[in-house]
Amino acid sequence: MKNKRVSIFDIIERTPFGRLNLRGKLTAGNIFIVFLVVLGMGLFLYLRTRFASEQLNTQLEENIRNRAEENLLTTSREQANLLNVFFTTMSRNTSTMGSSVKETFAMRNSLGSNSFWDASQKLTRLDSGSWDNPNGESASVFVPAAVEITDSLAIKLNTLKHTELFLPSLLADNPDIIAIYFGGTTKETIYYPNIDLAAIVPPDFDVTGRPWFVNAAPTNNPTGEVVWSTPYQDAALNGLVITASVPVVDAQDRFQGVAAMDIQLTQITDIVASIKAGETGYAFLVDENNRMIALPQAGVSDFNLIDEAASIGEIMDPNTLPNAAPQLFDILKTIAATNEGIFNITLGNAERLVAFQQVPEVDYKLVIMVPAGELLADASLVREEITTGTRTTLSISLLLIVAVFILASVVSLAIGNRLTSPLQDLTQIAKEITAGDLDARANIHTQDEIGTLAETLNAMASSLSRAIHSLEQRVDERTSALQIELLKGERRSQQYEAVAKVSQAITTTQNLNELLPQISKVISHQFGFYHTGIFLTDASRQYAVLAAANSEGGKKMLKRGHQLRVGQQGIVGYVTDTGQPRIALNVGGDAVYFNNPDLPATRSEMALPLTISGEVIGALDVQSTEPNAFSDDDVEVLTTLADQVSIAIQNARLFEQIQRSLAEAEAVSRRYFKETWSQIAQEQQITGFSYSPAGVIPLKDASVSAEGKPDPKDSNERRQVSVPIVIRGRTVGELSVMVPRQEHIRNDQMNLIHAVADRVALFAENARLFDQTSKRAERERLVSDITTKIRGTNDPTEMVETAIKELRAALNVSRIEIIPQKVTSPDR
Repeated sequence: MKNKRVSIFDIIERTPFGRLNLRGKLTAGNIFIVFLVVLGMGLFLYLRTRFASEQLNTQLEENIRNRAEENLLTTSREQANLLNVFFTTMSRNTSTMGSSVKETFAMRNSLGSNSFWDASQKLTRLDSGSWDNPNGESASVFVPAAVEITDSLAIKLNTLKHTELFLPSLLADNPDIIAIYFGGTTKETIYYPNIDLAAIVPPDFDVTGRPWFVNAAPTNNPTGEVVWSTPYQDAALNGLVITASVPVVDAQDRFQGVAAMDIQLTQITDIVASIKAGETGYAFLVDENNRMIALPQAGVSDFNLIDEAASIGEIMDPNTLPNAAPQLFDILKTIAATNEGIFNITLGNAERLVAFQQVPEVDYKLVIMVPAGELLADASLVREEITTGTRTTLSISLLLIVAVFILASVVSLAIGNRLTSPLQDLTQIAKEITAGDLDARANIHTQDEIGTLAETLNAMASSLSRAIHSLEQRVDERTSALQIELLKGERRSQQYEAVAKVSQAITTTQNLNELLPQISKVISHQFGFYHTGIFLTDASRQYAVLAAANSEGGKKMLKRGHQLRVGQQGIVGYVTDTGQPRIALNVGGDAVYFNNPDLPATRSEMALPLTISGEVIGALDVQSTEPNAFSDDDVEVLTTLADQVSIAIQNARLFEQIQRSLAEAEAVSRRYFKETWSQIAQEQQITGFSYSPAGVIPLKDASVSAEGKPDPKDSNERRQVSVPIVIRGRTVGELSVMVPRQEHIRNDQMNLIHAVADRVALFAENARLFDQTSKRAERERLVSDITTKIRGTNDPTEMVETAIKELRAALNVSRIEIIPQKVTSPDR
């Protein structure tokens, strides 16, 4: 039996809560439900408020961060544009200077004379071999020692000397320009202001090998644009300097040299140092090769750069600056990938926002770095305000929840009292009805479920009163129906028992003459039919012959060989002809019924066909003295029995056929075996063999000794122990052993003699089979040889002669005749 499932309510009933009355349970249940609802609402409100607050803080912080990043990126763009204006102005000044020098060369014919300045008079060769001009002039003129002052060079220098008319003013108007100079293709140099260049540079100084000259030359600068050099520390202590150079050609576009100016980056450094972001944010400037152009002291401290001067103008590399903060190189690597952007890093355990922008004119990168907390300070203030508002909202909500819970508890108590009062009255009425007062009625007329329950209770009392009066009658009816079902069950049990007994008889009996009477007896006994008969069709299928019956009339019919014509006489004849079952519930009204004088009490009859593989072999006939004696259950069970009887008949017939076949095969085998061994004895002309120390001697007569005469001495001193030699159950000889007359033969010795006899039988049979096989093979070989020789010719006469000759030699006969047979034509 399965255990009853325990629910949560069963568990609650086992607690102190289960001992409360209905009023207490209802009130407590309502309060508990209200508590759960209020708790769920409060929890939802709390979680929802917290989620909304966190979402709002996140969105606000994200918006403020985005706005701060946009502002920072905008600042970097504006400052980068400001720096780009400076470099663009310097680039334009350089282009103007180059154009002016080009125009000067275009007037070489008029300006190359010595009327303004005579190079041959003004230039003096120094002891070192180089050429120098007076220090009082506006510009220094230098020609290396390896160059001679030719007429063409003198004309070129005279022409270039006219640049004093406009280059000093360009130098004076731009304080960031510390020097303007021109390097010619013939290695001459014109330098503003006059710094006595010959005293500074070596005598073999080659201006055409300087980087600013090489980079600006048409070979490396075919477009003729302004070329910027890498920043470097000026030797004259002008700080960080950058050179802008431009190629100069004459009127025939022949390359004459490079005009250049040195620009100190003091103003750039001041601009970068003045950039502020937040409270402590700063900016720094690097070139495309990661040379530091400008870096304030705050950056030196952040990146742990010990010597600021050594860092400016130098390439920032971990090998040269091993103590520098690794974040510096991360920044340089990030800004090298694109022209502008913004990202964040962690430096000094604090998040920093980094915005960078390219200065297009010189490909520098302006980087602004500011602590993220300074830009997101507003977000912290707003977050505190949101947190305070959320806390206030939750406090007010908690007070409202407590108030709702108290009010709901009071209302639940009042409703519980109102609902349980009528239930108490109903409980009292139910107790009276239980005590036996079926006239008790509830006086409650509400329109709710309790009123319905009162009406139901009243109706139940009335129904109980009526049910008690009719209970006995219903019990009698059910008892009668139960008895009928019991009778049906007993009959069905008998039917199943009949099927089991028939099955048992089929499995235990193979003889058809014993099986069929036993089946008829079982069917009649178990079903209560006074006659059961089994008919089998004869070989010609003209008659159905009664093969078994259990009644007295049936036994009389068996004695006289009762049979019915198939398809013509009675119900059995009909069934054996059509193969369809036939039932006559009232034989008087059935036209097919055969009125048998040996069975005069028959009132109903049923015949079922016995079929095997679709062929009708007979019929099962049952008759009853009662009309309408066959129910549907009887028909179903008897049909099953008929099928089993058919199978039993088929099995019995097959068994008899197998037995006959086995007997015939056994007789043939015995006869063949006997003839074979008799033929062997006749061919060998001996009766046996004698085995002795002298050897093996064939015996003509088993009663004589080895010399052919009886040995009286052996018969007196020895006795003979004989064991039959059996092959396939047939005795073909015996094994006789001579032993001393007084010696007792033990069991193991006797077993040995029997084993030897068995081996002799096995070997003898094997020898016989081998000899027989050899003879058959010899005959086959002989036939094959004769056939081969006959096929050796196509002449019929020669074929006949060959056949006669070979047969005579094979059979060892003197005469063989072949007699032709006369064939009569069919139409004669």
